[in-house]
Amino acid sequence: MAKEKNSILCGSCTKFDCKKNYPEGIPDWCAATGFRDALESTKKEYATPENLEIYRAAAKVIQSGYEKWPRVREAIEFAKELKLKKIGLASCVGLIGELGLITKLFTGAGFEVVSIACQIGKVSPEERGVKFATKDNHGLTCNPIAQAEICNQEGTQLNYLLGLCLGHDILFTQKSKAPVSTLIVKDRVTGHNPAAVLYADHLRRALFKTYCEK
Repeated sequence: MAKEKNSILCGSCTKFDCKKNYPEGIPDWCAATGFRDALESTKKEYATPENLEIYRAAAKVIQSGYEKWPRVREAIEFAKELKLKKIGLASCVGLIGELGLITKLFTGAGFEVVSIACQIGKVSPEERGVKFATKDNHGLTCNPIAQAEICNQEGTQLNYLLGLCLGHDILFTQKSKAPVSTLIVKDRVTGHNPAAVLYADHLRRALFKTYCEK
């Protein structure tokens, strides 16, 4: 079935020719047909030195560790492939224990580590225009822009996020001068495994009841 131009509907696809690298070319029903110019023009972007370096490092990690290495090891090996020396770890203060363990792993792998917890410095939600409060003001005294700026001043070459609040991770990424990736996504309900709601029947049903059954 042909797709309307400029609509991306990969989430409803059932054929997945892209997973086979389109053995017979891009079919007419594929969402890609509406973006041929973008697909062609972006091929050139991989030739730029900074993009090519990251892409090659990612390819090496995939080839070496796919379905064998956990995310933390992938992160360490990726940084090693790039021959980096200084890594930033921006963490939720609620994951301070995990931050300590990951800091030891990166240090053991030979990196200099700058680790910054989210509530560094004294800030208040009121001075940033937030009038409402939550129990213990969870998430309202976080300082992700300062976390990014400290990493910038310390000259980190790659920053990893550990459980920053949704939205705070965006602010950090916007302000970071170094590339950013995520090691831990905060999800208190699922033990920091957001995909779990797609596999656990009761959690999935609750989500679909909330958003789809109207």
